[in-house]
Amino acid sequence: MSKSPEISENMLSHDKDRDYYLEGLALGRDGRHEDALLAFSQALSMNPNHAHAWVSKGFTLGKLGRYEEEIECCEKAISLDPNCVDAWNFKGFAFGMLDRFEDKVQCCEQALKIDPENATAWNNKGVALGMLGRFEEEIRCCDRALELRPRYLSAWVNRGYAFGKLKWYEEEIICYDRALKIYPFYLSALINKGIALINLKRYEEAIDVLDRALSIEPRNANALYRKGLALSLLGRHEDAIHSLKSALEVNPTIADAWVVMSNSCFMLGRLEESARAFDQAYYIDVKDARTGMVKALSLLKTGKFDDALRSFSDVMGVLLR
Repeated sequence: MSKSPEISENMLSHDKDRDYYLEGLALGRDGRHEDALLAFSQALSMNPNHAHAWVSKGFTLGKLGRYEEEIECCEKAISLDPNCVDAWNFKGFAFGMLDRFEDKVQCCEQALKIDPENATAWNNKGVALGMLGRFEEEIRCCDRALELRPRYLSAWVNRGYAFGKLKWYEEEIICYDRALKIYPFYLSALINKGIALINLKRYEEAIDVLDRALSIEPRNANALYRKGLALSLLGRHEDAIHSLKSALEVNPTIADAWVVMSNSCFMLGRLEESARAFDQAYYIDVKDARTGMVKALSLLKTGKFDDALRSFSDVMGVLLR
């Protein structure tokens, strides 16, 4: 018995929607996010009830920095499938990129209600708690993520970062070493380990680690700045200035790098250069403080009190440098 034309047409439409969805996934894996977005939109024009296509479209929008739209797509997916863990995780990620960390925590908790053993949700919740200054809770979340996925690189680094914020630098370094044992070229682990070694006043070791980071990415501004700081603290001011200049060529908005540059120039008797560097740092500080105040007031108006408090704290940190 032959199928009716209506049934055949519906099956064809379903196949086409699936083809566009799979094409979008492939394009996304290749980093072709604009093309992937078009493919997912095509899939959804044929089947607007495809929850995973909404999630994938949202993820792609996030890759393009369009986080508000990512949230909208995830909400659409959740309306179709409230138990879609990926939708809750990606929605939380987008909230984090918008500095809405309380909202991110809530999304992660929803994901964990559905799947209590979702390592990604535990790690993401930890990150959000850390951004709210709740570092011991962040460590507990990372511990849970690592129970579930012992080789979870991001969780090891986030755990280390939380230890660092608590000034437990030896424990911090252990976390980065665990990450680097799994993947020796993990750039953020190397840079953060270098920073922890500086905090422990182990400057020579810090320089060695930061040189490893720079062998991976020679123009990494953060690694160059931290190396310059370590050199300055060792009294090697000429070498420090060379590293700091390289950092500031890449990113001239690192106020702390200008401060260290000012100090090293002063120690070498290069007073005009020292003054110019200090002026640059002061200009950036004033600009950052103004931006931070606007952001904090905006968060306060929308009722995001914890996020607003964190922004006010950041402003005070700039003003009290």
